[in-house]
Amino acid sequence: MNRKANGMVLGLVILALLGIVGYFGSQLMKATPTATVSPTPSANKGDIDRSGVADEEDRIMVRKQVGCLKDQPCWNATVGKTKDGDNPLYVFDLDLNQDGSITQADVDLVK
Repeated sequence: MNRKANGMVLGLVILALLGIVGYFGSQLMKATPTATVSPTPSANKGDIDRSGVADEEDRIMVRKQVGCLKDQPCWNATVGKTKDGDNPLYVFDLDLNQDGSITQADVDLVK
């Protein structure tokens, strides 16, 4: 009878140790949160070419595309490149009020 009791105690101790090791092991295996990189928005929405200021170049770029609508082929045309990263600028980037068309209201937002 003593052996049976010793076996049960030993089994419970092993089970407890496995539980403890399993718990701490799962804590170590958790993925650490990674920082997500999000683009830094321009201080001025009207600074389309990211030159640092919304200037006449930005205004002219928008003015040239007035009348282009989202469902027209001109919407996906490239109109230039950014000055800080040489990324292409598309007509849809000129839709500053995001209403699906390039209008005078977009030109007015270049301040």
